[in-house]
Amino acid sequence: MAIERKRPHRARRIALATGGPLALLVVLAQAVLPGVVADRARAKVAKYGTVESVSVSAFPAIELLWGSVDSVSLRARDLTVSLEQVATLLWEARNVGSVNATVRSATLLAPGSPSGLSASDVHVLKRGSSVTATANLTQAQLDQSLPGGLGAQLLGSGPGGVTVRASGALFGIRASIDVLVRPLEGRVVAEPIGVPFGSLASITLFSDPHVQVNSIAAGAVPGQKSTYAVSLGASVS
Repeated sequence: MAIERKRPHRARRIALATGGPLALLVVLAQAVLPGVVADRARAKVAKYGTVESVSVSAFPAIELLWGSVDSVSLRARDLTVSLEQVATLLWEARNVGSVNATVRSATLLAPGSPSGLSASDVHVLKRGSSVTATANLTQAQLDQSLPGGLGAQLLGSGPGGVTVRASGALFGIRASIDVLVRPLEGRVVAEPIGVPFGSLASITLFSDPHVQVNSIAAGAVPGQKSTYAVSLGASVS
């Protein structure tokens, strides 16, 4: 009977002996792993500009070893990226539950644009697979992004997309045409308005198998002359 009474004490000592190191491991992981992952995230984005801060959270932090991240918050001063690079960053963050990124000044590189399209106050928010992005764009920034002799003016947006008036010289004749920039089957296309079979003359501006764009909108910013607020909704899969 005396031996039987000692067994619970022995089991308790074994539990304490093994549980202590495990608890210490959990505490160390919670303290160290988020910083390691934040440094990796910073390095990925810093290739495109100046990153001010990155923070990562996950509980328990040991989940980070398997690529599971609860949230990432990022602040950058300036970034210069292509559409393909943006799509890659979103795809790499597909397993992150929440992403909150703000960029004071960003330049989007695109084919046919001599210096890229610049914008300010860029905010990207990801919740699960849903992504929303907003930015402010001035008429001057839009003009600078176009090749010489071409012009564009944002006219407004509706359920179908954003209407843009494009102008330029063709065969010595100055002309303008309204173009609808809209999402189509996950892509972003531009198609002329008021032209027979205009959809056949559409141009794909963005397409990626992992990022499906589902909404585009733009409107004037109150109190700011020739400044537009542009927003985009997408999903990552």
